[in-house]
Amino acid sequence: MRNFIPTRIFSFAALPILLASLLRAGTLTGRFELPLSNQSLAGATLQLTLSQAATLPGSFAVVPSTVACYTTRDGSVVGLPDPVAALSITAQSGIGALPAGTYFVQWTYISPGGSSLPGPSASYVLTSPGELLISPPALQPAAATGYAIYIGSSAGSLSLQYSGPFTSYAQSAALASGAAPPTVNSSLCSLVFNDSTVPAPTYYVATLTDAQGNLLAGFPQSWYLSGSSVDVSQLIPLSTNPSVRFPQPILASPSSASPQSLASPLNLNGFALEDSSNAGPSLYTLNLAGALPHPTATLTEWTPNAAVILRRLSLYAAVAGAGGSAGATLSVTDGGNTCIFTGLLAAASTFASNGLPSGACSFSAGIPLTLSVTADDHTTPPANLVVTLEMTAR
Repeated sequence: MRNFIPTRIFSFAALPILLASLLRAGTLTGRFELPLSNQSLAGATLQLTLSQAATLPGSFAVVPSTVACYTTRDGSVVGLPDPVAALSITAQSGIGALPAGTYFVQWTYISPGGSSLPGPSASYVLTSPGELLISPPALQPAAATGYAIYIGSSAGSLSLQYSGPFTSYAQSAALASGAAPPTVNSSLCSLVFNDSTVPAPTYYVATLTDAQGNLLAGFPQSWYLSGSSVDVSQLIPLSTNPSVRFPQPILASPSSASPQSLASPLNLNGFALEDSSNAGPSLYTLNLAGALPHPTATLTEWTPNAAVILRRLSLYAAVAGAGGSAGATLSVTDGGNTCIFTGLLAAASTFASNGLPSGACSFSAGIPLTLSVTADDHTTPPANLVVTLEMTAR
């Protein structure tokens, strides 16, 4: 067996950039269907182009400006295209020890994340012992690290003979026993998502073309990609560029003291939230099926992850109670401090809200709080309740 390896130049200076990009990569999943027909969009090319140059924070590795992904047989988004043509192969008798006979050849693209489906099968005849000289494919996608060659003496019995870089390959010895060609495209469409880059307001311009190179209706689209995985069938394109959906920095002095907001959960990674008299409001809500329990019954228990002050308790009943005048009294305690809310759902009321609790309503982080019924003078208790507690940071 003989390999022909052409001269290639590789820059090791690019390795840190490549590795940093891979560490921050997200994955596009899902599948495309043709409009109105529900037919899978196979053999399509999805090209994503950054709206502006971007880097990875901390490493300042430059994010690739353009990434190409594809669709496989069922329309699923993948990282490598499925080959559409056979390789260029020359059958040479008298050179090598591959026995005479008819040989069938298929090939796939390969990458660290998987491989494509095999391309069309082609047959070649050796009239006497020799070799099959195989040239690499002309199209070599950026995400592919090489190709794999499967050879067999019949169309249904191919096995892996070569897997490696895009170099010429000579099958000059008897076939080895190897893996069969893959039955699914297992490659991943991976790229650096926008929430991992600086500057923050970047997005991808997505262009989708079919197997014949025709632009699909509705494209190009502008996508903001965040998280670790995004299903293209669930993706909502941006409506304007730039879009207000971008995560923007929180400014110390916003223009005209205008309010700022977050459109996602905020993780402070263990740091305290300081210099704020009201970091809320934050709500704790409880749904209670059936009648309000009798006094001293515990309704629920929860543990705040930050020091809080209870400001208000609101109570709604889908089924009104009857009798009595004072209504219900609910309390919250950590075993040392107790906050009491009185006059809730008096008589036949279906809604009550107490914003003037008595007792000690300040609680530390990490200590369980118990919500209980401490008094109720209804003769028929209210039922099917929603309890809402409003808290602010201490």
